[in-house]
Amino acid sequence: MDHEMLHHTWAGSYIVLSYAIATLASYMSLELAGRAGRVFNSAASRFWLVAQALVLGYGIWAMHFVGMMAFQVNAATSLNYPLTILSGLIAVAFVYPALRVLHSGTFTLGRLSVAGVIAGTGIVAMHYSGMAAYRMPGTEIQLNVVALIASVLIAVGASMAALFLFHTIVSDWATRQTRARLTALKAGAAAVMGVAITGMHYTGMAALKYKVADEMKVGIAADGIDTTLLALVIGVVSFLLLGLALTSVLMDAGRGGDLDDLDFGSAAD
Repeated sequence: MDHEMLHHTWAGSYIVLSYAIATLASYMSLELAGRAGRVFNSAASRFWLVAQALVLGYGIWAMHFVGMMAFQVNAATSLNYPLTILSGLIAVAFVYPALRVLHSGTFTLGRLSVAGVIAGTGIVAMHYSGMAAYRMPGTEIQLNVVALIASVLIAVGASMAALFLFHTIVSDWATRQTRARLTALKAGAAAVMGVAITGMHYTGMAALKYKVADEMKVGIAADGIDTTLLALVIGVVSFLLLGLALTSVLMDAGRGGDLDDLDFGSAAD
């Protein structure tokens, strides 16, 4: 084994799965934004806002988790499960206040920037705490500062873009669009958000390099966690939960809780 850097490869199937999860979570969060509106003076609107934060936060975390599994090394790996779970909670904990800031008053670039920084900070904290939970005995981590800074900038920029789309979905402009046009907008926006979210993740992973510090402690891959099983479980759970969220939205729409029926209030453009 190389005495310098630990060699690695990327599993394309996991990369595709991570993008699919990020895109689906983005689409569902856009749907839930339409349900929540932007004035949270009812239990229903607050419920949909919390659901939006949970879906987006969990989706980003699940994408990150599967993305880590795409990192293939011929070494034994393990996960600190409490820290892994905490990283998921961090994502949700920052997304919710970012959404509240976005909708707490008249939409401005300053408000969007503050909300983007909050959400971006949560994504960065989630990513690197999740990476800290990924252990490889006998190795040391070397930090690529340029890639680290790039990942932070991408996280904030992607968050601002996502929040702008959330605002657009509940704006007066959206009320004048047909259902088909809004659906197409959400689908296209979700695809772009998926690229941004996964782009931040893999840029963040590029910021960390693993150096062999003690060759005797670096085990073989067969002694580590079963990444295939973990990725499969996370993928199945993700699609089930996001499918459940979609079903809830469709059932709510069927009862007449459509975008046009929401009270958008005076916080409009």
